[in-house]
Amino acid sequence: MNHEAILNVLNSLEVIEQQGGEDSYILVANNEVNRSRLAAVGVPAEKMVYYGDDETFCILALAFGERYADEFVNGYLIKWGPIDDSLRYRVLNGDGTAGDAERLLRLLEPDLFQQSEEEQASPA
Repeated sequence: MNHEAILNVLNSLEVIEQQGGEDSYILVANNEVNRSRLAAVGVPAEKMVYYGDDETFCILALAFGERYADEFVNGYLIKWGPIDDSLRYRVLNGDGTAGDAERLLRLLEPDLFQQSEEEQASPA
């Protein structure tokens, strides 16, 4: 599955409503045009219903829930690139962002994040 193509489509959809902060969401119309554009890049229609309803769906929840994106920066969903020396040195020197540190930690300690993600996915 081409995450870059999916993110290009998600980032191009017209936003109906959005909210930032702890309860963030970005809603787009659940219509034939949006469903067909996402289906063309490999996103099943069931996913849009899972992350919304008959009228709208949340592209933020879709992108993070299906791991199409790793971060939302300056109005765009993005997928992190490979871990390289530049990233390592930024984190080691204290010049990196919290996102940089998380990327490195996810690579070095995947079990920490896998457990957390499993806990979030399981019903309470």
